[in-house]
Amino acid sequence: MLQIVYEAKKYVQRIGSFSRNARLYLVAIILQGLSSGIWGVIFYLYLNLPEIGFQPDFIGNMFTANAIATGLIALPVGLLCERIGAKRAMLVSQISSLVSLVQIVTLQSPILLLTSLATGLIGTIGWVASMPFMTENSQQKERTYLFSLSWAMMTIMGVIGSFVGGIMPNMLNTALGLPTGGEIGSATGYRITLVIAIALALAATGPLLLIKESKTIQRQKVGTLLSLKNIKSPSTIIKFMIPTGIIGFGAGFIVPLFNLFFRLKFAATDEQVGTIFALGNVTLGIFTIIAPMLANKIGKVKAVVVCQYLSMPFIMLITVTPNLTSATGAFLVRGALMNMAGPISGTLQMEMVSESERATTSGFMVMADMIPRAITASISGEMMTVSDFYTPFLFTTATYFVASSLYFVFFRRAEAKISRSSG
Repeated sequence: MLQIVYEAKKYVQRIGSFSRNARLYLVAIILQGLSSGIWGVIFYLYLNLPEIGFQPDFIGNMFTANAIATGLIALPVGLLCERIGAKRAMLVSQISSLVSLVQIVTLQSPILLLTSLATGLIGTIGWVASMPFMTENSQQKERTYLFSLSWAMMTIMGVIGSFVGGIMPNMLNTALGLPTGGEIGSATGYRITLVIAIALALAATGPLLLIKESKTIQRQKVGTLLSLKNIKSPSTIIKFMIPTGIIGFGAGFIVPLFNLFFRLKFAATDEQVGTIFALGNVTLGIFTIIAPMLANKIGKVKAVVVCQYLSMPFIMLITVTPNLTSATGAFLVRGALMNMAGPISGTLQMEMVSESERATTSGFMVMADMIPRAITASISGEMMTVSDFYTPFLFTTATYFVASSLYFVFFRRAEAKISRSSG
């Protein structure tokens, strides 16, 4: 009990030491988390409405277009962030919210694919810039806490967003006297809800504008960036990219289409899907908050690997279980264990490379994750269209095992090296 009190007190102290920039960033994260929670739970359901008429195979292709764009642009974006700074990069990424508005009203296949590419290209800028920004605006002793708390705030606000996204379309349709339900529901309530999600994302621009970047930040020369001469740790970056790419390959089979999986296999309603995603974010938020304590206890590398290994049985349980309740339970545990490792690994990545290559490294990681994910999302969409819900989960489990094993082999001695170099 005393140990728990001590850890909680230390946690609060670390949070209290966050810089002004870090706190403003967390405010932006809260707004973005609420927005993404709403959007993530109903956008694909909106496209799959009978009134709209898009099937899982096309929706999988949409995700593929977005993910390919994200993967291909990630490295150039990393170089851009090294040049213009993280704040400007995150502000530029806000334009993707305006592109999302086109996706709601222009329901033609070519335009949906094109806008998916565009949101991937533009939105990636903020994603790549976030880890270098947090690293630059935190001290080593508080860094894991900032990474974990930002992740937790995104997911906790996603709880509210997922819940709102699950119930609001039918509430709005009822208020407007329109049909409700996943089979016959009007698209109007969905459109209004998605517009609200976009407005919340745009509101995150406010706190980002208030961030004050250090005047001593070194803007790197274009020639140096294009030649990748800023990279001083190529072997380290490659070692991170390999397990990241394998996990991305596996995740693409199931993660982008979880909402459709629950609807198609278990006939879950929109409200049930929204509740499942909300509960998933609650569980993930709790687990992510305690992630720094686990990392302090057993080390960052072991924490990442243990969490990922423990998640694997629950991946298969989701698809083999006969009812929605047990599938939901497995979904919650899998998501919490797998994703709480993310901020721990992200912290380790930024600590193992130099300041001049952090944004570039972040770009490489996004590229390694998203390009394989893009490939398998389309394959999985085809499988689910013909009601094959087992094979995608089997592939995911196998790839996660390989990736986690390689991660441990590559980095089992990494923290000792960091301690020696900083000492």
